[in-house]
Amino acid sequence: MPIHVMEFIWQSVDKGEDGSVHYPQAFVDLLWDNGFVDTKKFPKETWRQAFAPFKQSDDHFKLTRDEFLSLDKFRYSGDIHIPFDAMRINEGKYTDEGFGQLLNDSIIPSCALDTPTLNKFVEDLKKEFRQPDDLILIKTAAKQKIKKLLEENPSPLRRLELMFDEMLKKKGIAKEVEENTQKISTTATPDQIAALQASTFNLGPASLSESQSARLKQMTQAKTAEAPPQESGEPLKKIKRSKKGMRG
Repeated sequence: MPIHVMEFIWQSVDKGEDGSVHYPQAFVDLLWDNGFVDTKKFPKETWRQAFAPFKQSDDHFKLTRDEFLSLDKFRYSGDIHIPFDAMRINEGKYTDEGFGQLLNDSIIPSCALDTPTLNKFVEDLKKEFRQPDDLILIKTAAKQKIKKLLEENPSPLRRLELMFDEMLKKKGIAKEVEENTQKISTTATPDQIAALQASTFNLGPASLSESQSARLKQMTQAKTAEAPPQESGEPLKKIKRSKKGMRG
């Protein structure tokens, strides 16, 4: 049977005395920022509006089990890969078309910058590293600029991918992936996705302000998420990493 992720998360989080969960606005935003929501389909404002019916007089949101499960339609349900590593981009000369493919497949999904700001970064990078033959030379210096860009501006999906990478490290799998001569990648299985998205609810106390954190801890907080039993027995998928350092 397929895993019901929202039910698993509901079972993972502590409830208030009334059996409901209580969240401040900052925690609602944090869920969006950290990849719980499908941000391509649902802008942050749309996600915020979904909580309007649950708002209480103290400006917190109270959700019953059924109301909590109704959020499933907003949840990101796509693939989760190990995060794109800019330092693994193949070095060499790129045409504008080839660099554009790298940009669209790997950099844009990993970056939270708005389109005009990201476009300026790209144009500046191409101008700096364009050669007399009109090709763009990508070597260590260029890769470091891309790496810094993504470190400072990770997209919600990238944050989720970084959490997946950390999960693999804790299980000792990441080192195996790193050292594999075939440069394989891994994608999260359904049970790992459930555990990852449940663990997103653990980020609140550590990420909110001190007062917000204390309030959230008082009312509701997530337990450490363990992967649910995998009923449909799907193993970790392994796929070849693109020669140009693409995601997944």
